[in-house]
Amino acid sequence: MTGATRFRQAALGWIYPPLCAGCETPLDSGRQIEMPFLCHECEETLVPIPEGYCQVCGQSYETSMISTAHCGNCGDRELAFDFAVSAYRSTGGAREIMHAYKYGRQLHLSRLMGHLMQRVWADTRLQETRSWLVVPVPLFSRRQRKRGFNQAHEIAREFIRSAPKDYQLHLAPLLRRNQHTVRQAQLDRKERLENLTGAFKIRKKHLPEPDENQGILIVDDVMTTGTTVSECAAVLREASEDSPTEWATLAGLSVLRG
Repeated sequence: MTGATRFRQAALGWIYPPLCAGCETPLDSGRQIEMPFLCHECEETLVPIPEGYCQVCGQSYETSMISTAHCGNCGDRELAFDFAVSAYRSTGGAREIMHAYKYGRQLHLSRLMGHLMQRVWADTRLQETRSWLVVPVPLFSRRQRKRGFNQAHEIAREFIRSAPKDYQLHLAPLLRRNQHTVRQAQLDRKERLENLTGAFKIRKKHLPEPDENQGILIVDDVMTTGTTVSECAAVLREASEDSPTEWATLAGLSVLRG
């Protein structure tokens, strides 16, 4: 989003106050800066991922449980990322707002998604690396044309804009989707684990040499089994196999956890 576009939005916001994405309550300028397009009451209905989630795939538990062991979601699988972190559970108001954003072409809600995902910085493993390439999960071209935008790409951009100033984050669309696949949300767990095999390819001319002081954050809107992010991570790892160095960390991030 350019500076001119932001200025126009600010001017329109002064004339026509922005509305909450959850209840359509008008928001004042202070609230819009603090948490764009979400009122206090609707924010309180969101369910944060509590401490004690799976330290491998990010799956949350009903009760806090700190363990480095794989959970029931990832115990029988080889995941290509180092770990995954999500901000909120995909339930209630959060799920409805995400659906409105993705399928209702409400592109302005990208700002809200980027703000919501800032909760992931509480994970101390992300604090160990200060320089990151932020790689959005790509959409197949036909689906992106139909939707009008790639939500993961837009969330990644806003996530970078809202990130703490002591981190260096760079948007890096390193992947392309070379297969049209059934949406993961329409499949059961077994089908999800198989649906995306071979679906992603590296954009080789955009791929930098791995840096042991830099990590990769793979960004998606919603994570359920972690299959999408893992397939993306596998492609990135394979592309850098011949390099003498490795990325410091390869992690998956999402706004919501299914």
